[in-house]
Amino acid sequence: MSLRIGLVPGVWSYGIGSLATVLSVQEAAVAAGDTPVVFASPHFRPMLRRLGVEWVDLPGRATADYPDGSAVLRLDDLLSESAYTDADFVEELVRAQTDAFAAHGVDVVFHDYDLTSVVAANRLGIPVVSPVTWPDHRLFGAGAAGHQPPATTAVDAFAPVLGHDAPGSLSELLFDRSTALVFPLPEVMDPIVALHARGEYVGRLHCRRLEMDVDLPAGSWPRPGRLGVLAYTSGPPFDGDHYLRSMLDAFEGTEIDALITTGRPGPGTSWTSPAGNVRTVPLAPLGRLLADADVLVCHGGRNTLAAAVAHGVPALVFAGADPERGYFADMLARQGLALDCAAADWAPDRLRTLVRSAADTRTDPATDPSPPGARRIVELARSLTPTPAHR
Repeated sequence: MSLRIGLVPGVWSYGIGSLATVLSVQEAAVAAGDTPVVFASPHFRPMLRRLGVEWVDLPGRATADYPDGSAVLRLDDLLSESAYTDADFVEELVRAQTDAFAAHGVDVVFHDYDLTSVVAANRLGIPVVSPVTWPDHRLFGAGAAGHQPPATTAVDAFAPVLGHDAPGSLSELLFDRSTALVFPLPEVMDPIVALHARGEYVGRLHCRRLEMDVDLPAGSWPRPGRLGVLAYTSGPPFDGDHYLRSMLDAFEGTEIDALITTGRPGPGTSWTSPAGNVRTVPLAPLGRLLADADVLVCHGGRNTLAAAVAHGVPALVFAGADPERGYFADMLARQGLALDCAAADWAPDRLRTLVRSAADTRTDPATDPSPPGARRIVELARSLTPTPAHR
């Protein structure tokens, strides 16, 4: 039986990681003979259009702003800094998703941290598969914060659509009301989640389209005999301009060839420094570049770090205050696979030292470059028995 799989990137996400996650499942669904249907809010549409992906419109913002530096520890803290704090918006989105899932005959939903998708799927009796990591659990950060309760602004905004059945946190909504959970990472990155949640490790979710449909930068990189540093960021707290300034200060005129790219689909130009060894390019294929990189400098997104682990590339992670990214950086740093960097590590002398030292720890790529990932999610979706309520 062919399934119609609804795919929803997260309405609060601001980079392309969420798109990459759901498009990896889209690719696997097509390969399995199923019919994927992508539902997207406005800020994802430029990249979907660029990649030639059709979508069904959902309400949303034209841009998705990342928290402005407020202290966050858990999923509820993070979402309380997002569009999910607007009860009218939550209600509008749940209503639109419920209608859209029904209108398009969706049998099962896979989303990337789009919690209104969970509510809409529950209303229709449609199974919903959710990716989760340990920092999303309500217990994350409780000890470090002296059991400080999570922020409630976002869950309060969900209360009107959930009524008397509202959970105590959005973490509970995600973990307890999803039909199935998947851990979208290699276990080495997130070894704790399975202690607190049912589900299975499926490995990284690799979107081939974002590799093959995006051109490599022109010319040779890194140049022969030089150290290749790939710098990748998709937003705050350290944006592309910060990366460029920092790398010019640290690497200009040295033996280090630095290539800076971002996870944003907007227009951009390629630029090369006067000494020729610091370059910026628009969106670039991360995986193909990692094959030649000696070191990765990044913000710590889960897909980015999972790709670095698979390619054996050590990472310098500048996670800022993000709880999930900081957790991944810490887990990898404890195993010698990354450095969990602070703002002071951007200092030119320090950054040069860290890069040169990290390059010595590069390893061979993983022996299994193709984890179950999206294929397993499609298999899991097919194993779930949808109710006929939405037909």
